[in-house]
Amino acid sequence: MYSLKTLKYLMNETGLSLWKALNEISKTVLFRKKEGIAGIIRFHAAQEPFRPAVICGGESMNYSQLFTRANSLASFLLSRGVAPGDKVAIMAQNCIQLPELWTIMNLAKFSAIPLNWRLRRDEIGYILSDSECRNIIYQEHLREEINYSNIPLKNKIVIGKEARDGEILYDEAVNAGGSADLSRIAIDPSTIVYTSGTTGKPKGAHRTTTPHFLLFVASMVYEFGFRHDDIHLVVCPLYHSAPLAFMTLQLLIGTTQVVLPKFDPEEMLRAIEKYRVTSIFVVPYMIIEILNLPDSVIHKYDLSSLRTVICAAAPLSAHHKRSFQQRIGRVLYEFYGATETGINTILKPEEIEKKAESVGMVCHYNRIKILDDQKKEVPLNTPGEIYVKNPFIMNGYYRRSSETEERMHCGYLTVGDVGRIDEDGYLYILDRKTDMVISGGVNIYPAEIEDALLKHSAVKFAAVIGVPDQKWGERLKAFIVKKDKSSVDKNELEIFLRTMIASFKIPKDWEFVDSLPMTPSGKVLKRELRQQQIK
Repeated sequence: MYSLKTLKYLMNETGLSLWKALNEISKTVLFRKKEGIAGIIRFHAAQEPFRPAVICGGESMNYSQLFTRANSLASFLLSRGVAPGDKVAIMAQNCIQLPELWTIMNLAKFSAIPLNWRLRRDEIGYILSDSECRNIIYQEHLREEINYSNIPLKNKIVIGKEARDGEILYDEAVNAGGSADLSRIAIDPSTIVYTSGTTGKPKGAHRTTTPHFLLFVASMVYEFGFRHDDIHLVVCPLYHSAPLAFMTLQLLIGTTQVVLPKFDPEEMLRAIEKYRVTSIFVVPYMIIEILNLPDSVIHKYDLSSLRTVICAAAPLSAHHKRSFQQRIGRVLYEFYGATETGINTILKPEEIEKKAESVGMVCHYNRIKILDDQKKEVPLNTPGEIYVKNPFIMNGYYRRSSETEERMHCGYLTVGDVGRIDEDGYLYILDRKTDMVISGGVNIYPAEIEDALLKHSAVKFAAVIGVPDQKWGERLKAFIVKKDKSSVDKNELEIFLRTMIASFKIPKDWEFVDSLPMTPSGKVLKRELRQQQIK
């Protein structure tokens, strides 16, 4: 059933011939199994049981161990009354248990809810309440925040050395679970990933593993050139949708993943050399931190094994893209997408020199429309709201049908980004609709100004917002984080900007700060900057 639906979609939606459609499907072992994600991991455990699946710190786990442990813990949770389809939250820093936890979710067909381990009790309580989740697996140093979230929980499984009142130790649960055959559970597993909340309270993007999941796997293998013998480095936190998706993808391909507990630019380079890493997913601030390292540090490490460095989750300036290509190698891919829509466009290494300002062309199985406020398509190179259609779009925001409907138009979904498509088919992100500034009746996109500021050698981070102005309605204010030991001032930056952008786009107000409020994925929380101005 999975294969027939996939084949039909491939031919109808992409115009591929029967032979090419079959060829796309056959590139992944998913074609051979009917159990979805868990079935493929079972396949790898049987075919290559001793192949390393995960390496983290001084620990490692092969595919046989990963599947056996995951199957046991899934059986234990089912015996504790957690039924297929029930929600299970996961709250942990990057660790060796996370890949097996996601295998558990797919084996027992639970609805997984990844939680940012930095959240505090009220934020945890909000998500657990909103998602109706009563089961949680977490690391012991997070115990206090979870206990004080005041949400009644049925099952609390703690990763650590000590279980307290009402808790069950993770390793004891693994040992107690047994080896039940879970392959006949009929429903699809799902995830509810709460968005980063840059414009308000987080919303849960609910997605089930549909029959078209195979398309995602096949297209990612095709677009990024992933291989079965890859070594994939995990440096981003695994509660975020993109690194989670790539971790799952690597498990399906059967690669080895090296998980770093946290990001450090030189530690990342050291791991690439030590493990001969071939692929990695990063967010823009990580690229910037790498580029801030002196050449003497970068050249200490052999990075020749790298084939694929994928960057997304926030804007990456054209300047930083080109600099990375020059200093690290022609291995950088950038994609545009969202938790709600998946991956929609891809900019490849060979395209960066000419199209670095863009986020690439529409990738397989996606359609994009640029619409005006009346929901009419706009001409090429005309700004408008970006709407996306593909088989991987979320089911909807959990328990928020009206908010989901507001985002939809004729089967297309928007997350509020503004962009344009050029005559060659490349997409350019201009800004989020909510971040656009209207000054004197003119629409101004702060992302354009920020991109220009980041080209200055003394600027590490920049954010531009609109603040109230009696005459113009809004005026521009820039927040600047300087690089170490820099003495740049606003006059120098104003002169610098005048060589690149129109005078009405030059910020009127400037503030130099030590840091900017950001989500863990590197998105600037402009909502907080605007609130600071009101205070």
